[in-house]
Amino acid sequence: MEDFLHINLGNVLTIIAFIVGGLAFVYTLRSDIEVHAQRIQMIADRFGIVEVKMERLSEVVVALARQEERLLAMDQRMLAQGARIDDLSRRLGIESNRKRDTDRG
Repeated sequence: MEDFLHINLGNVLTIIAFIVGGLAFVYTLRSDIEVHAQRIQMIADRFGIVEVKMERLSEVVVALARQEERLLAMDQRMLAQGARIDDLSRRLGIESNRKRDTDRG
């Protein structure tokens, strides 16, 4: 039983080595966590910038869609006016031909 409770220099050095190794592990782990936290913060900042740019891009896409609808509406109005002009010119052409025929006859 005396050998079980007997502590020698080797045991003390082993215990100190375990404590130093554990402290080194904790310190290394802590610094790694800080580095990863900084990287995550940088990624979060970049993600925020990307979100702002995506919002701007969606606004531009919406504006383009609105502009396209306006152009389509304007095109429809111009086609309708062109059809009215064609109809009017046909009517005037027919009436003017009739007038010429009545003036001659």
